[in-house]
Amino acid sequence: MVPTIDAATWNLSIKGLVNNPVVINYHEIKNMNAVEEFATLACISNKIGGNFTSTALWKGVRLKDLLQKAVVKPNAKYIVFRCQDGYDVGIPLESGMMEGTILAYDMNNSPLTNEHGYPIRAIVPGFYGMMNPKWITEIELVDKTYEGFWQRKGWTNNGISSISSSIVIPGNQPIGDRFPHLVGDNSNLAAGRNIPIAGIAFAGNRGISKVEVSIDGGKSWKTAIIKDPLSQYTWVLWTSGFTAADKGNYEIVVRATDKNGQIQTSTLEDPFPNGAEGYSKINISVT
Repeated sequence: MVPTIDAATWNLSIKGLVNNPVVINYHEIKNMNAVEEFATLACISNKIGGNFTSTALWKGVRLKDLLQKAVVKPNAKYIVFRCQDGYDVGIPLESGMMEGTILAYDMNNSPLTNEHGYPIRAIVPGFYGMMNPKWITEIELVDKTYEGFWQRKGWTNNGISSISSSIVIPGNQPIGDRFPHLVGDNSNLAAGRNIPIAGIAFAGNRGISKVEVSIDGGKSWKTAIIKDPLSQYTWVLWTSGFTAADKGNYEIVVRATDKNGQIQTSTLEDPFPNGAEGYSKINISVT
């Protein structure tokens, strides 16, 4: 159930391995130096071509600024978030100290809705959505690795290691729901016509260096055009296309390479426990 929190009476406590425990309210947080950043969130249970991922503009305060107020002790290793709905999760201290890790109170230039974590949620680039908790009420610094709600059920406690890419057009994969104005007319797949291909690619906070598209099931590849991402923490949009010389069936496949030089694997893996892996593929019939 989505909690309903009154920001006027809400406060955030920072405790544990700190020299100066902090209790801060919503008004005080909003009076701190604010930052804005675009970041993509992806659910670890998202399937290949799935729509459990999206990008937004977030505004809030850097978590490290609050931790500096609390004066973290040298033996602290993990940051534990506890939330109004009973949820808990932990991230490594170094991840909490990243420039991009923020406690957000606005999303897309408006205050967070209850569903998105009002009054405060965490945005932690490089981690799946489950590590970006909502409705936070308490932060505790501890001296060992912390396993949160989903980790105690077997899901990974690590950041995003996989690379994902999805085809938005042509086809009707669920990710198309995120781009209602982009989805093309699948009935206009005719020989001799240019058939556009477009989609997204994401590798956590590592970025994407290359996207390749195949129209023959992966036998040959063509480098796609990548649009500059909104930030280092977001997916990229890519475009390609081809002119079908002959009628018939075509298998379109996409793969991406991150900025560390890692190439997306073709080996299919289910979302549990580390996130889905494998190529996004669609079959089209050209008439």
